[in-house]
Amino acid sequence: MTLPSFMKHVRVLESNGLIRTAKSGRVRTCVLNRERFALVEDWLAEQRSIWTSRTDRLEQFVTEQSVTEQSVTEKDP
Repeated sequence: MTLPSFMKHVRVLESNGLIRTAKSGRVRTCVLNRERFALVEDWLAEQRSIWTSRTDRLEQFVTEQSVTEQSVTEKDP
């Protein structure tokens, strides 16, 4: 990753309050804002829960379809 691309990502994180940066000479120090990341973590946990239930339902649907198709196939000579 090039330095300009990396700095663009750092600026986005900083502008959203996820990190703070300080520059001393050629060294830039980044500090995480744990409170902001906690908000993101809560949102991600909620999304994970939603998608887990959706994939569970999808798995159940696919399994039921497979069983139904096998039943139909076994009945047809």
